[in-house]
Amino acid sequence: MKKCSYKPIIFAVIFLLLFIVLARYTEHRNLESLKGVTYSVTVNGKDINLPQVSDKAIAYKKSNLNIWTISFILTFLIPIFFLATGLSKGIRNFIERRTRRFFIISGVYFIIFTLINFLITLPLEFYSSFIQPHNFGLSNQTLVKWLTDSLKSVLLSSVTGALFIWFPYYVIRKKEKLWWLYMGFLSIPIIFFMTFVSPFYIDPIFNKYEDIKDKNLKQKIEVQLKKANLEGTDVYQVNKSVDTKEMNAYMTGVSKSKRIVLWDTTINNLTNEETLGVLAHEMGHYVMGHVWKSIILGGVLIIFVLYLTNKSVLYIIKLSKGKLGFNRISDIAALPLILLVLNFYMFLSNPITNTVSRRMEIEADRFELELTQNTEATITSTIKLHEGSLALPYPGKLFEVWYYSHPPYLERVEFAKDYAPWEKGEPLMYEKYFNKE
Repeated sequence: MKKCSYKPIIFAVIFLLLFIVLARYTEHRNLESLKGVTYSVTVNGKDINLPQVSDKAIAYKKSNLNIWTISFILTFLIPIFFLATGLSKGIRNFIERRTRRFFIISGVYFIIFTLINFLITLPLEFYSSFIQPHNFGLSNQTLVKWLTDSLKSVLLSSVTGALFIWFPYYVIRKKEKLWWLYMGFLSIPIIFFMTFVSPFYIDPIFNKYEDIKDKNLKQKIEVQLKKANLEGTDVYQVNKSVDTKEMNAYMTGVSKSKRIVLWDTTINNLTNEETLGVLAHEMGHYVMGHVWKSIILGGVLIIFVLYLTNKSVLYIIKLSKGKLGFNRISDIAALPLILLVLNFYMFLSNPITNTVSRRMEIEADRFELELTQNTEATITSTIKLHEGSLALPYPGKLFEVWYYSHPPYLERVEFAKDYAPWEKGEPLMYEKYFNKE
């Protein structure tokens, strides 16, 4: 029998530490190169200036980098804490002394695990989502609203997790050698289902949907929806100005649950033409099937990640010789170990998922330009959206590859400037999606 070694674990730890050091180093180098930098583009003979990279934006990025570092470390340290201290097996033993029903054992364990995790991360979460945005003038949220939303979030995740955590463990117990394959395939319809029901039952817990108050804008949106063959799509606005000064718009749901959502900050800070451009981008994601493509790709990736997770967890259990308080992956006390290893492989898969995502974003940008044929509005809306979030023109390359689901905004501006086939009488790439009536 092949003897287990600690070398793979040591290598993984060294890799993660080196990644933190290299990511921070490359980001600080990038920040130094951006100080005081200005950019401009010319569209139809008109110069459009990008805002100068401000000291405030650089300070905000440095603050975010520190938050990322701590969050990254906690992602791995918290599961290790549960395992190394014996807390995980202690929670399991505490529950098993009171009941032998696994549905209850797994559910109560998950609630306790989630609440402890919430308490450990609470200081960082409070700083990153409340203190920091206020310090940089990005938030309008009151402390009461922040506390309410945070409690809603932890209660929702605790209750739903407690109700369903038994299922993957049931699969593990019944199909211990191939559970990763079953769960990977099952994840695809589950994600489809959640994408469908989320706009109806989950999103309203945190947001109040209202009809678009600007009737002129709503009429223009309906015309654009018809042009994109999306007639009948519900369009709503959300009063996010009570929480933030940042802007956003998105298309959510699938089939009959699909809807377009505009933050009121977007409506208030963009012109109608700029808003239509932002919405055209979101329509592009839906029309070109980016939602279901992402779900299927994610499902395939989950199968591979769960396979590696299964192999690694079994390896560590064998290596630990029962010192962690469990000898089987099907033990609920093994949950922190599963999450620890899963987090590692999900981290390694980031470059793949984000590369695909960035390509989809460029496709959606191209769709937006072809649908609206308004290059200037596309560029100015992109600038305003990113300027309102204190975003930088581009990150360091390592951070872009590993963490950017969207292309850097300077790259998107340059793309918009150069892409205008309609001006040259050339065919449009996505003309087949348009309603020509």
